[in-house]
Amino acid sequence: MGERQRRVKMAQTLHLSAALLYYTGEDPLPAEAIHYWQIHPIEMSEKGIPLLREGRPVQMKDLESLCKATLPNLIQNVGWIDPALLAYGAGVEGPLVFFRPEVRRPIYFGRQTSLKSGMVLWPSLVMVAFCRKLYVFATKGRMRPTQSTSLLMAPFLNVDVHHEVCLGSSRLPNGCRPQNMEAWAEAFYASAFTHNNAPDHHFLKKGTMVELWEALLSGKLKRFPYHLLKPAGITLRQLLQRIGLDECKR
Repeated sequence: MGERQRRVKMAQTLHLSAALLYYTGEDPLPAEAIHYWQIHPIEMSEKGIPLLREGRPVQMKDLESLCKATLPNLIQNVGWIDPALLAYGAGVEGPLVFFRPEVRRPIYFGRQTSLKSGMVLWPSLVMVAFCRKLYVFATKGRMRPTQSTSLLMAPFLNVDVHHEVCLGSSRLPNGCRPQNMEAWAEAFYASAFTHNNAPDHHFLKKGTMVELWEALLSGKLKRFPYHLLKPAGITLRQLLQRIGLDECKR
């Protein structure tokens, strides 16, 4: 039982005090939909029947109060903003878009592959967590990407042509909020890469992913070979537009 349900259960009586009415229509001139909200006080008759009284237009403070009461994470003070955070949606399921720069850390491969786990240089990544799914792109260099940054295919086993990661039995975070960034990144970094979800030529201009990771594991490649990665065909701005987080909609 959630905290709000416990509080309701503890309350002896709940009183109906107001009603929020939503009106829609069409403006014939610009041919756009009209959305209008009114809040109406409720009075109880002598017989205990709720009566709808004259309403008034909903003001911003009414919406803020409603959001604070029902979605406290939606309306909150903004403190330190992690520079790794690129964009995020209002809902608990995301989308959450964040950046992870190049890092040297272990990579794990399943026994199904010919690759041995070991320490490697991972490429810089842009990750998108949305509705308990994770999508990943590569991006050249260690600098935080801008909206004009062109994204690259992420050359990993377990990733398909649509950039979605098969996380198998990995324990996933409970939500897609900014505070979940590290947990989503760890779910990816700590997963075991076991199988190809798409042919190598979707990700690489030449060679195979097994050859790529063998060269990184052995130390033959000292830097990550971004020049071998195929373009994803979109910029970060276009990615944000696709998932509804472009500036004009914020």
